[in-house]
Amino acid sequence: MSLFFLKSILSIVMLVFALIAMFTMFEIFGKSDKKYSIEKLKRLHKVNGIVYLLIYIFIAYFCLSFIIDTKGELSPRGTFHSIFALTIIVLLGLKISIVRIYRQFYNQVKILGLLIALITFGMVGTSGGYYLLVTKFGTEKIDRARYYKNEVSSEEVKTVIRIDEASIKKGKKLYESKCYLCHDPYSTKTIVGPGLMGILKNPSLPVSGKPAIPESIINQLRNPYRYMPSFSYLSEEEMLNIIAYLNTL
Repeated sequence: MSLFFLKSILSIVMLVFALIAMFTMFEIFGKSDKKYSIEKLKRLHKVNGIVYLLIYIFIAYFCLSFIIDTKGELSPRGTFHSIFALTIIVLLGLKISIVRIYRQFYNQVKILGLLIALITFGMVGTSGGYYLLVTKFGTEKIDRARYYKNEVSSEEVKTVIRIDEASIKKGKKLYESKCYLCHDPYSTKTIVGPGLMGILKNPSLPVSGKPAIPESIINQLRNPYRYMPSFSYLSEEEMLNIIAYLNTL
C-alpha cells in the first residue's frame, strides 16, 4: 500500500467525520423536537472533531513533507487543494476560539461548522478523491508508462554520461533527496511517477515517450511533462550527477 493511497483513504475517513459533525450540529441546532440527547450529541461532536483534527494534522504533515522534498511549484489542482486546507485550519481555529473564549459570537459557530464541512468536500475532492478516481481505488497507475521506439541519431546525443564513482555517489544523494519519494529506482512500478529502473537502457522515457538520452532527462527536470514539479533550480552539474546515477539503475 502506497503512502498516497493511505493518505487518500484517510482523507475519505476525514470527510465522513465532517459529515458526522454536520449531522450532529443539525440535530443540536436545527430541530425543536430533539430525537437524541443533546449532551450525547455534543460529546459525539467533540470527539468527532478531535479525530477529524488528528487526521488533518497527519495528512498535512505528509503533504508538507512532500512539498518540501520536491521543492516544486504546485499544480493548479494542488493549489486549490492547499487553499482549501489552509481555509479549513483557519476556520477550525476560529471555531475553537469562539467555543472556548469568545462565546459572545457563539451563534457564528453553526456557520463555521457548515463551512468547514463543505470545504472539506473540496479539499478531499481535489486530492484523495481525485487520486482514488483516476487510479480506480488504487488498482491502476496514475500515469501508465508508455514506451515508444524513437530513432535517435548520434548527433542528438551531445551529453556524455559520467561514470566516475564521485559523480554517481553525488547523483545518488541528490536522487534520494529529490526524486525517491515519487520514483522507485529499483523497479518500473508507479509510486506517484513511474519507477526508473533501467531508464537509460530503454529506447524512450516513460510517460513522455521522448528518447531515453541525457538531453531528454535534463529537459524533463527543467520543463517537466505533465504533473511532475520543476527542478530547474538544480545546476547543470547536479543534473549530470543525477544522470550518472540513473545510468547505473
